[in-house]
Amino acid sequence: MKLNPGDRVGYQGLDYQVEAILGYALADRVLSLVRMVGPGQVRFLEPPTSDAADRVLVLTEIQGLDITTPPPATIYHHGESYLLKISGVAKVTTAAGSGPVPGFCTLWRYRAAGGRFLQIEEWPDQVRMLAGASAHVDMLEIRSATRKNDTV
Repeated sequence: MKLNPGDRVGYQGLDYQVEAILGYALADRVLSLVRMVGPGQVRFLEPPTSDAADRVLVLTEIQGLDITTPPPATIYHHGESYLLKISGVAKVTTAAGSGPVPGFCTLWRYRAAGGRFLQIEEWPDQVRMLAGASAHVDMLEIRSATRKNDTV
């Protein structure tokens, strides 16, 4: 799944436009999040890491949880226990499009049963919290941005 700025992604009955592709370089891996803007909301999609994978992670920003950073190894949220799976300092870059200013954040990603995830990012000026679930790629409808032709 290759997405580019300007592409449209249909998900759960709403259309989102790809605004930016962010790279989170940790010590042992690189995570990619596609920032998508829709009617009154922003979603973040983590594309599959291989062609054989059939699930994507779809996150949305949530109100801050009542925790401090660094967060604990287990977080109880909305009736689920989330266990810490990934953590570390990440160098965040904008691989494509216009997105947040590149820089460094400390990232914690948690997983609960049923493919539910939490991601906490501590930036120098704020803490951002994202929550969401994995979805089958067939739940997405991807439409590539059309390029205007200069000829008439």
